[in-house]
Order: sequence, then C-alpha cells, then structure tokens
Amino acid sequence: AVTYKPSTSSVQAAKAPLIFYTWWATEGKVALNHLIPAFENQYHLNVTPTIVPGAGGTNAKYAILTLIEAGKPPALFQVHYGPEMISYVEIAPKGVNNFVNMTPIAQQIGLFKYAVPEVLQAGAFNGTLLSIPVNVHRGALLYINLKLLKKYNLPIPTNLSTLEYDTVQLAAHGVSPWMVPGSDGGWDQLNLWEDIFLSLAGPHVYNEMIYGVIPLNNATIQNWIAETNNLFLNFTSYDYPGWQSLTWTQGLTDLAQGNVAFQANGNWLTNYAYDFLNITIYPAVAPYINWNNVTIVEEPFPGTQNYYALVIDSVAVPVGPQEQDALTFIKWWASMAGQEIWTKWKAVTFYNNVTTDYFNTPAQWYDYKQLLSTPEQNFVYQLSDGGLFDDVFAQLNSGLYTLQQVGPSGIAAWNITLATEMHQEESEWLAAAKLGLGYLGFPGHPFAGYYPPWVNS
Repeated sequence: AVTYKPSTSSVQAAKAPLIFYTWWATEGKVALNHLIPAFENQYHLNVTPTIVPGAGGTNAKYAILTLIEAGKPPALFQVHYGPEMISYVEIAPKGVNNFVNMTPIAQQIGLFKYAVPEVLQAGAFNGTLLSIPVNVHRGALLYINLKLLKKYNLPIPTNLSTLEYDTVQLAAHGVSPWMVPGSDGGWDQLNLWEDIFLSLAGPHVYNEMIYGVIPLNNATIQNWIAETNNLFLNFTSYDYPGWQSLTWTQGLTDLAQGNVAFQANGNWLTNYAYDFLNITIYPAVAPYINWNNVTIVEEPFPGTQNYYALVIDSVAVPVGPQEQDALTFIKWWASMAGQEIWTKWKAVTFYNNVTTDYFNTPAQWYDYKQLLSTPEQNFVYQLSDGGLFDDVFAQLNSGLYTLQQVGPSGIAAWNITLATEMHQEESEWLAAAKLGLGYLGFPGHPFAGYYPPWVNS
C-alpha cells in the first residue's frame, strides 16, 4: 500500500498568511501578481495583499496608521521611503520599537555595497533604516501626447516659457492643454505645484521644504512661490472639463486618446499605460521623438532636466509573531532575483550594476540610467510621495485643490496654509530628532549633501 506522506511544503503552507497592506491597485497590483507567486513557489509562504486604493496612498496610509495605533498592525506594509515613515513611528504605541530595524537587513543583502547611495540615504534616519526599498520611481515628469504637438507643429517644452507657449497655442486650437485630475484629493495638484517650484527654485530649496525650513520671509523665495502660484493657476485654468471627477488613471487615458496634451506626474504612469492601455511610453529624446508610432513621451518637467525627484516604494515590518517570515519575503523581494521580476513591471531597481535592459519600456531604462548619472546634490525627495509627514501632506493637498477651484482670490489663503504646514513639518522633524532620527541619510552622508539646521554636522 502507498502511504500518503504530506510534503514539507504543504505543512509549511499551513502557516497563517502574511497580510500585506498596500495601495497598489493598478500597475503595482500587476507587478505583485508576478512577484508573489514566484516567491510563494520558492519559499512556501503565503502572502495576501490587502489593497486600500487611492493615489499615492492617500487612503491606505490612514488605514495602516489606525491599525498600528490599535496595536494590530499587519505583518508588513507598503510605505514611501523617506519622511513619511516617521508618521508611523510617531503614532505607534512603542514608537520606533514597534518596527524591525532594517539597517542590518540592508547590510546583510548587500544594499550598502550595490545600491545607489542616494536611494539608501533618502529613507535612512540618521543612519537607521525602518523600511527596505523595493523600487525607485521618478517623479517630476511631464507626460506629453506627442502626436498633438506634432499636429500643431509645437515644440516639446524643455523650459517653463515654452510650456506656457504650448499651453496657449493648444488652447487657441480648441484643445484642452492640461490634465490635472481632481479626484485624488489634491495629490495631482501638489504634483504640478511642486514640479513648477522645483523648476524655478532648484533642488536645495526644494529639499528645505522636506524639513519645513524653507525661509519664507526671504524675498527671492517669496518671488519663486508667487511665480509658482501664478503658473499653477495659469496651467490649471486650462484643465480638462470635468477634471474634478477624474483620477490620475482616467486622466492618463484621456492623454492617450489625444483629448489633452500634458499631465504632470511620476513614472508609474509609464507602467500603467503599458499594463492597461497597451501603450509603450518612450523618453522624449531622439530617435523616439521622430517615430510616427509614438503616442506618449515622458520627460523631466521643463526646467528640471538635471534633477531627479525620487519616489521610493518600500516595505516596513512591525515587530510581531510573523516578522521572520515577513523578513524572508522582503529579503527576497529586495534581492536581484526579486528585483528582476518586480521592476520589470514597476519603476526601476536601486541596484547600481544592471547592464541589461530587462524593463518593459524604453522610458524605464532611460530613467534607470539617469538615476545612476545624477549628481548627489541634484536629488530631491518628492513632496507629494513620501517627502512630507502625512498630516502635512493632507493639508497641502486640500489647500492646492481649493486654490485651483477658487482661482487667484485663493492665493492668500494658500500661502497661509503653506507657511503653517512648513512650520508643522519642521516641528515633526524636531520631534524625530529627539528620537535620534533627525535627518535623512547617514552620519557624514546626509541625503543630497544637506543637513537641516538642527544637526551639528
């Protein structure tokens, strides 16, 4: 008689599934559908995503914070690498001790040797990693319907004045120049505003906003903010009719269909277009801009060609009974084996030694090569996607949404919101400093070469 003996894998699979909280509901979900089965087959652990949709984590963050506050955190959760992670530390009952210190994990899997240094710095707090990066997105991009520009013989805008020119010309032809969706809670508005500001003020001043220490009483800064506000109102005055009810994905669909010409966002749009619209997005460089079959190109937002706005997805693990299994998953995900599966479909990898283009789109490969070649001081961490504490993020989102709706008469109220929230951002960093987490980066190697004023460098 043949005696049935259960395989070790089926015994192991009886472990409770790892509940993974995430906001990946579109292109990230597609990438997870490739990643998780590959992991489960190899390690015989079950990973169950709990998806709370909303652009940039606008909803998921608060669901996760609520669970942590209640002392019932998931086995692991998605978080933006960068300042956002401290929002979780501040609300957790035991603070930093509620989360696995990822610094030794990062060392163990070789990130200190093979990851782009600025990527690691962007989510290290005075040398402590509280999450592990899993991919690098590029923010501050402009998505362009190239066929529309060609139809009206308009130049690809590489500076703000050309962008203004194209906007006016398109409108004169009866085309809606801009897609700035309103149904993501103000997130798309913050994307556009911060991109204009980066173009005008440059990376150093932009990174001062991360810490809330931008000198708002400085005349030059005031002029940059005033010009940013004016350009924001100019561009959004040409927004697509019905923008209030559209999300970024619906907006991208309109861009693909030629209903609008421009959308300011990050390169998750590149993955979404590939996965759901059957469109390959190309960088706005030769030879691609000369090809007749190219519909959409991406470029750094006009005036930011030398800068790289980081948006880094990462995963954190609360201390708890499943932390070892969760760490097994993360170590594999952040290894080159996991990265080749994951970042083929989403963003790019942080490893500095990839020589073969395995990505789905030419735009990803281009963004990867620019990640490797950008000088340290030209990196920023994007405000709208992890560069701010969660409460500040929410207030800036709603403030800019209101500004777009109200128009120029809303500028004074928006400027007050901005000043109030910069003060709040600084105060939360000062609280983090008391925990020994007072800046992004490592001792001697701060992010973008910049220490905030409270750090004695």
